[in-house]
Amino acid sequence: SKKTNALQKLAWKDSKCKAEGQSDCAYLAKLEKRQNYLKNPRFFPPNALHGGKSLVISQEKVEQTLAKRKAEDNKGDTSFVPVFLANPPTVLFSDYEVGQVCEMTIELQNITSTCHHVRLIPPSTSAFAIGPGKFPGKGGMIAPGMTCQYTVQFIPEHLGDYEDCILVETQVSEPLLIPIQAKRRPPVLTLPHIIDCGSCLVGGIKVTMILCRNEGCSTGKFRIMPKKAWPPPNFRAVSTVGFVIQDPFGIHPAVFELAPGQSTTVEVVFFPSFPEFSQQTYTIVCDNCQVNDVTVTGVGQLIALELLFVTGGESKPEPGEVTDATAQHLIRFDPQNPHTTEEKKLIIRNSTHIELPFYWQIIKPNLKPLIPEETADFMKLKYNQDTESAFFLNPEQGVLLPHADHEFILTYTPQELKNYHSVIQMVLRDIPESPCLVREAMLQNIPEYKAEDVIALEIEVKGSTEPFHLLLEPYAIVIPGENFIGVNVRKTFKMWNNSKSLIKYTWEKIMPCDIMEVEPHTGTIDMNKCCEFDLAITGSKPGCISRNLQCKIEHCPEPLVLHIEAAFKGPLLRIDVPSLRLGLIKQGESVLRTFEIKNLCQLPAQWRMQESQVCLAERNEEVSPFTIQPSAGEIPPLGICSVSVQFTSLLCQRLQTVLELEVENGEGSHLPVFVEVQTPQACLISSHLVFTEIYTGVPAKATSKLFNQTLLPAKYLWGKLIGSQATFCSATVSPASGTLGPNEEKEFCIELSANIMVSLK
Repeated sequence: SKKTNALQKLAWKDSKCKAEGQSDCAYLAKLEKRQNYLKNPRFFPPNALHGGKSLVISQEKVEQTLAKRKAEDNKGDTSFVPVFLANPPTVLFSDYEVGQVCEMTIELQNITSTCHHVRLIPPSTSAFAIGPGKFPGKGGMIAPGMTCQYTVQFIPEHLGDYEDCILVETQVSEPLLIPIQAKRRPPVLTLPHIIDCGSCLVGGIKVTMILCRNEGCSTGKFRIMPKKAWPPPNFRAVSTVGFVIQDPFGIHPAVFELAPGQSTTVEVVFFPSFPEFSQQTYTIVCDNCQVNDVTVTGVGQLIALELLFVTGGESKPEPGEVTDATAQHLIRFDPQNPHTTEEKKLIIRNSTHIELPFYWQIIKPNLKPLIPEETADFMKLKYNQDTESAFFLNPEQGVLLPHADHEFILTYTPQELKNYHSVIQMVLRDIPESPCLVREAMLQNIPEYKAEDVIALEIEVKGSTEPFHLLLEPYAIVIPGENFIGVNVRKTFKMWNNSKSLIKYTWEKIMPCDIMEVEPHTGTIDMNKCCEFDLAITGSKPGCISRNLQCKIEHCPEPLVLHIEAAFKGPLLRIDVPSLRLGLIKQGESVLRTFEIKNLCQLPAQWRMQESQVCLAERNEEVSPFTIQPSAGEIPPLGICSVSVQFTSLLCQRLQTVLELEVENGEGSHLPVFVEVQTPQACLISSHLVFTEIYTGVPAKATSKLFNQTLLPAKYLWGKLIGSQATFCSATVSPASGTLGPNEEKEFCIELSANIMVSLK
């Protein structure tokens, strides 16, 4: 209960204090109200309760802004409402020159419903000045909606940018700021901030040409100087002629002027003295006080070539082998045949980032062996062109691209049977001599250097040559037996190519008498391969042939020889009778015999038959008594011809002769002929017949024998008595006639009658 009473006493005291405070405040306000007099509206903030209203901002918008500002920073004034409006709101000078006077008029318009005074505080920059104002009335009072004018002068001391402001003070707590700017449209150069000259050989000069164009809207004068020299103590002391040199770079021109759209060429020279990365910074100053830095970079390099790859790998000198004194690499080719080609691929890397023009040269090796622990005097070495070299490189000349691998084809084409030894040198063109000379030339503004051709790579190459190795299998062809002429005889054989390369062959043809040819006639055989050939032989005459058929091998001095032996025979005719026996014939009669000639081969046979001329000569006869029908002709293969021989003789003789059968391109034959030519001939066994006793008128008989001495039948006939006493007697023979057979002996009887008595004979 005590606590409750205490709380009630406190609440009563608080309520009593609040009531008393409110009554006191009301009393004080009543006292002050009596002392506030009406003020001129221009002394109130614009849009206040008793102040002038803004002519451009609605009251509703002012109240909204006021409420927002109260919520943000508890400021309930209306000083944010502008009293004057500047025209233009910003003073801008864009086209001016040094020393030129530029003027611009600004107007300040009263945009409230009350009159106001105005005061301008000029810019702090000495290049800007404000002239006296022009007011619409006297006393410097500006009525609502009226304007006053001020002239702003600008006298530039340089072409750089200027920024300042004019401060306009009124009864409003916040002054009006009018910005003043002087900005020319700057020239814009297309010059990169970093100029990379790339790589250059030590002692050389690399010139980089950069087209610099003014893409801005105003003309500019530019000066290039080392960054270390910026800012200079005196611009007149800065060199404007020649190159602006900062080792190892130089830039030209040092001073240039470009109008809008114009361009010039900036020449950047890089002349390294050491193999290292170099960087220098240049400052480009424009007459509009713009300052930009340009960094120039470059890499100085030494020649660096590397033989990366060789087909089959590099070779190493054998113990005791004499090699070139200066060559760095040795490439050895396998033995090759003359006029053949072997290729090896070389890959050479340009380890620099520089294009290196080159050419190859082939020289004779310097085979002077170095004495141990003695260095070679390279100045005394002589390089003699090897005009008989069998080595070639493709491409022979060109440009080694920066940091790239390049492929070359090394070709070995021997012409003779000997060993080849050469040195191929890669010679680089236009290689600088001394870095010191280049720097001296640059200091004299002469961007030149002495260059010479330098041997950058030496490769020793060796190759040997061996003859072609060819093998015929078999090396000779002997055709057994006899073959008919005109018949194509074929035999196969092989040729092995055991050489180091492909060969081209051409077989000769033998045509005049016997036809010999090889198929295929011409062609190629790869190495370690064989080719099968077909030999075709056609004999034209009977007999044995022994020939060497030559095969010409391209680029081989000696031909390959295939020995061939064969025997040929012509058509073979056979007479079906061993001899021709005509037997016994009578003189003056003819006899006819017929026989056949058979062709025993598959060839047609031309033949002719006649009596041997030798036999005719022996008989001293010119015309043969034999008539042969037909005496010549052609018998088809395996054919038969019937021949008749007729003999007529006018002489009695025993004839033994020969009929010759001649066969064209064949072996002839002989047919013996036997004939007996006789006339009938008989004889008496006794040629004397003696009558011992005979009487007159009484016939006396006696017998005798008649013998046929030939094999011919002999007809006989007894005639009359002959002699001086034939009239005194008569004789009768019986049989008085007849025929005697061959060697027949016939007895006959004679009756003799005498009419006188005398001795008769």
